[in-house]
Amino acid sequence: MVQAPNRTSVYKVNPNHNKYTIGFAPELVPLILSGEKFLTYRFGNKYDYIQAGDKINVLNSKNNKIIGEAIVTNKFWKQFKDLPQDLPGHETYIDIEHHRKVLSGYYAYIGREIQDDDLFLVFEFKLIK
Repeated sequence: MVQAPNRTSVYKVNPNHNKYTIGFAPELVPLILSGEKFLTYRFGNKYDYIQAGDKINVLNSKNNKIIGEAIVTNKFWKQFKDLPQDLPGHETYIDIEHHRKVLSGYYAYIGREIQDDDLFLVFEFKLIK
């Protein structure tokens, strides 16, 4: 497992991608392409329409280039406080505050820090090309 970097991308504007496209910070792209990362946590219900079995485009959010296609193999909800810090298939975190800092940067556009009771969609996916 790979630890989340101390410095990560910060998004002050909600990225709007085409339907069935999920964007990833550029620092995560190599982990996806190597197969080390196959889980993602998504704030709120923006991607709730995506179901297990759906094909999605995987996008580098820095340059808006599609880096691959994946099949969603699992989907479930978790509150932030219940997200694991060391789940296989996802980058790991030193502790919950490191996790909060990283996700608060990715979701800076909501205008506040991530809270313990915030809901996250968890998607497991398999890169197919």
